[in-house]
Amino acid sequence: MLIIGILAALTAALSWAISAVFYKSGAQNVSPITANLIRVIPPLFVLAIGALFLNLYDIIPFLDSRQLWLIFGSSLFAFVVGDALYFVTIQNIGVSRGVPLTAIYPLFVLVFQVVFFAQPISLLMFPAALVTVAGVAILSHQLETSSDTDQTRTRRTMWIGVGAAIGTALCWSVSILLLSEVLQTTNLVLVAVIRLVIAFIILLPLMVGQRIIQEQAPLSQRKILFLSIGGLFALCFGYLGFALSLQLLDTTSAALLSSLTPLFAALIGWRSLQEQLDIKTVIGIIACFVGIILTALAVVFI
Repeated sequence: MLIIGILAALTAALSWAISAVFYKSGAQNVSPITANLIRVIPPLFVLAIGALFLNLYDIIPFLDSRQLWLIFGSSLFAFVVGDALYFVTIQNIGVSRGVPLTAIYPLFVLVFQVVFFAQPISLLMFPAALVTVAGVAILSHQLETSSDTDQTRTRRTMWIGVGAAIGTALCWSVSILLLSEVLQTTNLVLVAVIRLVIAFIILLPLMVGQRIIQEQAPLSQRKILFLSIGGLFALCFGYLGFALSLQLLDTTSAALLSSLTPLFAALIGWRSLQEQLDIKTVIGIIACFVGIILTALAVVFI
């Protein structure tokens, strides 16, 4: 079960890396709210059909208020607040600075687990967290294009970006903890459907209101297709892998392993796009693999 949990977490990271390829083209010159809403619809449709075939809707009347609040909180912190702050981060300080800062969410998960839940954690988890985040930071920095214009940004803009990045990491870590808690008693597919329905209900009026206030160009079929495919990889395959890892591993290990998206992004660029791997990228990849090994050992010897 340990191996399955590790593979599930890595599958989530790989799915999120693939989704980023489609988001890069699909979300260009598109409002974050609109892009977020479009990407939610396809996985919601697929997972809703899956839940129907599995007869999971019969469970809904038996969900108590605590479970529903956990699902609502997880969706709110992940899809609405967390993702909104993430876009603010990227807009103010760029990808090279923003992604490494938001990638510290496993450290917040680790701290929350120890402080608020008093769960035992192997001492190996601390170096695993530091090495993994370091690797993610190196790879994220190397994935940024050379056209970054951050040098022209004001000090106020930089602080806004940094604050938003830390807020993003906090929101994602809270969402992970809430999700981990509800998955102990609720089917992961049903949880996914309810989370996406909540996100859709919140995002739809926001998008309509935004389009009323500010005129926006209609979306091309190509952008809709790319956002939809990205949504399927991120919110369907990525979520299922991550949710399964939360059920089979401890929360901190699942968060660490699933945060390795830049590792797979670098490998995708190398194999599929013939991008060169410089020494910093190789160091980042090695650090990520060391983090994976330490995390696996920490789970075994907890």
